[in-house]
Amino acid sequence: MPSRRSLSTTLLSVVAIAAVSLISGLTTTGAAPTSNSGASVSASVQTHNDKGNNGNGNNNNNGNNGHGNGNGKSGTVTVYLTRHGETWMNVGHRMQGWSDSPLTAKGELVATQLGVGLSKAGVKFEAAYSADMLRHSSTAALALAQLKFKGEAVRDAGLREVAFGSFEGALQSEAQKAAIPYLKGATFNDFLDALVAANTAAGSPLLAETAPQLTVRTMASLNAIAAKQSKAGGGNVLVVSSGITIIAALEAMGADTSTLPAGIGNAAVNKLEYKNGTWTVLSMNDLSYVEAGSK
Repeated sequence: MPSRRSLSTTLLSVVAIAAVSLISGLTTTGAAPTSNSGASVSASVQTHNDKGNNGNGNNNNNGNNGHGNGNGKSGTVTVYLTRHGETWMNVGHRMQGWSDSPLTAKGELVATQLGVGLSKAGVKFEAAYSADMLRHSSTAALALAQLKFKGEAVRDAGLREVAFGSFEGALQSEAQKAAIPYLKGATFNDFLDALVAANTAAGSPLLAETAPQLTVRTMASLNAIAAKQSKAGGGNVLVVSSGITIIAALEAMGADTSTLPAGIGNAAVNKLEYKNGTWTVLSMNDLSYVEAGSK
């Protein structure tokens, strides 16, 4: 989640407002996210054993889409961890975790521009994955079509956005109002905890995830994907996920996300290197591929 900077308790409502804005990838003023291409942070993360589907439901991980070199040597993997394109629920300022909505025309365009930009940069993928929602698979398909990638992105439920329980589909302002009475601190993690508490108080049977729960299942999927591709010889891998999930992964790898006050932009790339079980964050929130693809 975003930085753990302490704030005065008098600013708890401001934290809630900022949190729901981050959820949609928009600031309260509508400012565009900043690019942090080239920012490098190194952190060691334990590698999970790549057996079965790691408890993530839809991760079938069959081969590596026919693009791996299969030479039997472990290689360096570069993961292009990318957020999905703009959706209808993004535009409507609604909570979009395990709920889903189609890409807008703008969302489809930016996903296509991402693919064009990657193609111009000469990027080729050995494998591709996405969360199992329509917004993720559509983004991956549109980008990969520009790269003449053979096959489809493997869908992995472990790459989903954080679950908001009974607040799925609710207006962000409604979620903010419900969370404020349960806020015990002034970090984004505290906001997620408050949503879980509000969800429980409402007697909802729907799952609302805490920050640690999100981090564990996200890193399980990323570790499995990277370890598998490393065994296949390494190479580039496209992974399409969601904003808060990406933030969780970046922070698990030791990155300072305080430079991302507006969250992760739609179709922004976060480049990660996986080598010998260690993750290195090479860049965050890089929109240069989209920009190049729009020209």
